[in-house]
Amino acid sequence: MKGEISYYKILGVDENASNHELRKAFCKLSIELHPDTTSLEIDDAKSKFQEVLEAYENLNNSNLREIYDNKLKEKSRIKKHNTKVLNNLIIDSNNQNLEGNRRPFSNGELFSLFLLFIIISISLICSVFIASFTGKELDTIPIWLVK
Repeated sequence: MKGEISYYKILGVDENASNHELRKAFCKLSIELHPDTTSLEIDDAKSKFQEVLEAYENLNNSNLREIYDNKLKEKSRIKKHNTKVLNNLIIDSNNQNLEGNRRPFSNGELFSLFLLFIIISISLICSVFIASFTGKELDTIPIWLVK
C-alpha cells in the first residue's frame, strides 16, 4: 500500500473487479510500461512497472486482497470520521461567541502586559517633563497643520 494511490486506481479497475479483469488490466499495463517495450525513461518505467506488478500481486491473491480491502475501508471510515469532527468544529466555532471561548491570561502574558503599561506610563511622564523643561506648551498645534 505505497503512497495514497490505491491499487485499484493503479490498475485502472473497479473495486469489485474479477480476477479476469485484474489480469486483463495487468497485461495491458505491463505491455505499456515494461522497461523493454516503453518509450518512457528506464527509471520511470521501472518504478511504474513495479507499482503495477505490486498492485496486481496483492489484488490477485484473495487473502491479500481481503486484507487490503479492509485497510481501505478502515482508512475511508477514519477519513469520514475526521471530516465529520472537523466540520463539527468549524460549525461550533462559527456559532459560539468569542468572549465565551477566551482562556485566562498566563503569568507570562500578565507580566508582559504589566511591563507594557509601565513603559507607556514612563514614556508619557518623560515626554511631559521634557516638554515642560524646554518651555514648550502641551497644547501646541503641529507645524504641518499651520502651513
